[in-house]
Amino acid sequence: MKTIMILLPLALVAGCETAPKSAQPLATTPPILAPVSGTELDQKNTEKIRVGETLKAYPLGRVIDPADPNVMHEAHVAYRREAEASWDLEPNAPTVVPLGPVLAVADPAQHPGPLPTELEHKVAEQNQLMASLIEQNEALVTQLAKLNKEMGEIKANAFEKILEGGK
Repeated sequence: MKTIMILLPLALVAGCETAPKSAQPLATTPPILAPVSGTELDQKNTEKIRVGETLKAYPLGRVIDPADPNVMHEAHVAYRREAEASWDLEPNAPTVVPLGPVLAVADPAQHPGPLPTELEHKVAEQNQLMASLIEQNEALVTQLAKLNKEMGEIKANAFEKILEGGK
């Protein structure tokens, strides 16, 4: 009986099989790439492409913790990020953009795109219309001044006639 009691756990354990190890890929490290000349930006060019974040410091005196009125904070400086870093989409100066080993100057103000001939004709037509409107406006202003002067003379004559008739 003792032998059965000893062999029974051995038989149960012998029937168990350990789970097969799953094939785990070996941890691979990314290859170290050699730096390419002309791809790193210096600090001056970085500021032309990306605007840094804006931080402000606020000196605080002693304050009571709003979450717990039993806690007081000693005077310190609180720092707040006012604006996050962002891309500069409207550069004021020509920007050198790294394109791998080649550098290209991206300044659209220096090389405006050509206008289609139809658009150029429309712009010229609008300029002529604007010039004629300005001339008409000046003529109307002089006519209006002339009419105002005549109205003033008529009122003065009418006022004189009323005064003469009243005597």
